[in-house]
Amino acid sequence: MAETAQARGFSRRSFIKGAAALTAAGALAGCTPKTNDKDKVDPEAPVSSDELFSGTCRGNCGGGCFLNVHVRDGQVVRTSARDMPDPQYNRICTKGLTHVGRMYGANRVLYPMKRVGARGSGDFERISWDEALDTIAEKWKGYTEQYGPTAIMFFLGSGNYAALSGSCNSVGAYQRVVNVMGCSYCSLDVDAAVGFGSSRATGGIDLANELTDRKNAKTQIIWGNNPTISLMHTMHFFLEAKENGTRLVVIDPVYNASASKADWWVPIKAGTDGALALGVLNVLLENGWIDDETLRAKTNCGLLIKEDGTFLRMSELGVEPTEGDPDPLTGKPAVVDPPAVWDEAAGKAVAFSETAAPALTGVPDINGVKVQTVYENAKGYIAQYPPAVAAAVCGLTEDHVRELARIYHEDGPVTTEIMMGMNHYRNGHYSAWPVYLVSLLTGNAGKPGAAIGQSEEYLPQMLYSNSAAACSPKDSSGKPCRGQANLIHTVQIADVLETGKLLGEDLTIKSAYIHCSNPVVTMCDHDYTTGWFDKLEFVVVADLCMTETCKHADIVLPSAHWFEQVDLGFLFSTHPYLLWQDKCVEPLGESKPDFQIFGLLCEKMGLGEFWNITEEEYLETLLDSEYWKSVGCTVEKLKSEKATRIYPEGDKIASAEVFGTETGRISLYQDTVKRAYVSSKEVDESIERGLHWETPTFAGEDRAYRETYPFHLLSEHMRTHTHTQWWDCEYVKEYEPEPIVRLNPDDAAELGIVEGDVVKLSNDQGFVVMKAAINAGLPRRMVSSARSWQIGDFIDGHYASLPSREYNQVCANQAFNDVAVAIEKM
Repeated sequence: MAETAQARGFSRRSFIKGAAALTAAGALAGCTPKTNDKDKVDPEAPVSSDELFSGTCRGNCGGGCFLNVHVRDGQVVRTSARDMPDPQYNRICTKGLTHVGRMYGANRVLYPMKRVGARGSGDFERISWDEALDTIAEKWKGYTEQYGPTAIMFFLGSGNYAALSGSCNSVGAYQRVVNVMGCSYCSLDVDAAVGFGSSRATGGIDLANELTDRKNAKTQIIWGNNPTISLMHTMHFFLEAKENGTRLVVIDPVYNASASKADWWVPIKAGTDGALALGVLNVLLENGWIDDETLRAKTNCGLLIKEDGTFLRMSELGVEPTEGDPDPLTGKPAVVDPPAVWDEAAGKAVAFSETAAPALTGVPDINGVKVQTVYENAKGYIAQYPPAVAAAVCGLTEDHVRELARIYHEDGPVTTEIMMGMNHYRNGHYSAWPVYLVSLLTGNAGKPGAAIGQSEEYLPQMLYSNSAAACSPKDSSGKPCRGQANLIHTVQIADVLETGKLLGEDLTIKSAYIHCSNPVVTMCDHDYTTGWFDKLEFVVVADLCMTETCKHADIVLPSAHWFEQVDLGFLFSTHPYLLWQDKCVEPLGESKPDFQIFGLLCEKMGLGEFWNITEEEYLETLLDSEYWKSVGCTVEKLKSEKATRIYPEGDKIASAEVFGTETGRISLYQDTVKRAYVSSKEVDESIERGLHWETPTFAGEDRAYRETYPFHLLSEHMRTHTHTQWWDCEYVKEYEPEPIVRLNPDDAAELGIVEGDVVKLSNDQGFVVMKAAINAGLPRRMVSSARSWQIGDFIDGHYASLPSREYNQVCANQAFNDVAVAIEKM
């Protein structure tokens, strides 16, 4: 239901009316000519009141700003910040304020269209919905009959964090349509390194406190994060804590807006975060600041490692394994074979849970088997990074390393905020493990003011929603839907299309459906992405506006704007609320909500019985769990109050008592190496089991690649874009009209480049041409630019041609920052 607010703003009519009043009072008498009656302004019609609707901004900045959507005469006229239940979360940014420009921009897709020119040409003609759906169904039914439903691949991005029409992965309606059709699914493989690496220490548990807890920290450290730009609605929590006496430390290679607010800026060399953390751990151990009691009780440091790199287990000592809980994937009972430790008091090896005082060093051979403890293994590796070595690698001084160690030891509680900086390197997971250990081993996690990681206020939605019922429906006879089929990683698509096989098994892919994503622009290696698009027989893209990816489609479907449909803002990372989206206006042109499009596709494919559900029924099913009942979250409450907290009242403080590792403790070693993607390539497990760090593959200064391509290219975020969203909004183009590359003044002078010059960035993969800007905040031999523009915005080439699609051997992650280039003035 709409609310009412008096219309505001300064229209042309109100300006004329105000100017006339000032003229009558003599204020403009000296500059206003006399008028005849025929020049008088016609009486103004009464200004109608705006209708106010509840809305939310749902792009992948993760902010989820709560909005008032102002509607007048059936059209959205502006947006404003809406009050959260907790006013500390009241915020709105440039993007939230400019939705009108997105909704009514010239680039909006209003009708179904089919391609009539070459892929990428943008040549389309308008068709009806019936023709579009019939064409899709005819193609897909043919592929299904010949190759099975797995011949259709769905590709989901992160362009709309909403449960019905958005990109909510396993809990969104998108997952329902994938399961109903039984299609293949393509994984994005982005932003994965920190989570992958930190889970080695934690087993994947959340250790980030709610943002409102920042005030309880004595020291807050922003590490690899620039919230003034990429998470601007969170920055005030840091600054308010600072005003109340909390010390603010920023670890960042660039002197940016966040660094300018710091009490202490640590100008680390980009991509060397793991080396710094290892240096800090070295100092902590050197000074005895990590006590043996902590290591014995809270870590797996007492576990025994054999010479082959695996743990000594009790079955090797004559103790039969037992059965544990069933594996949720296979249904088979898990085998429980505990790792052994050395009980000093008993003088023998026992299961790790049977002694509180395992030996940390000096364990003798056991039954002729030579062993070392996890502690000895980790300490040996950390010893390779004394402060002098770590400082040299990181471009810092020894004092930087020692002071950071002292802070974690003496100036707690410490909150360490990590976001995407170290995430975008091929060595990212090698850095994340030791960075997390610094906080965990100094007790700076799991209590007020002490936390590590990034805000993950979407976890209850992922963990506790009734996705099994919402996303895996049954028909009227109780028959289950097909279920999702193959998972294909982005790096594997071209090979699958070329060979018709995935990891040796037959798999033919003929068609792709792209939703909430612009992969031609946002994925690494532009030529690779357009290449696999060209190999597909039939591509369907549903989007709000005509993106570069749309131009590579055969059929483009017009998605309704967020304000043109009911939905639930669901996966926000920086505030603890579910937010209700009212339907504010009718969809523009012939656009439709994606939830409705999914239903139409299922109907055309003869699977309509599995989509016999309304929007509200889907949400009611999704929220039908004990957790949501415990916090009082229902659809009716959301419709009425528009915002519902996902946690009990009070600051959410993460628990650091039990970890998700095999032992339930902090882990410094793993004997089983898990890959984030399946590949036929061999893995060097010796560098994955324990602590290991290496320089970035392409951007590392010690790499031979840098001799040819001497500049490290850093991918930055923009105030006015969320990735490529808002790129076509004319309002924000007034502020940031075109792509630029920023250079250090000394580098620019050496190259003869001045502000505004046209320059070419190139490497062995591709090139891009754009204008240069001079920025003294960048270190030497580093340049930065935003990967937020489409091909027509560049003078020549494409930014996405520069990053390599090459993955780390175990971590499926696109390395947007692990890029080196040469630069020349054009």
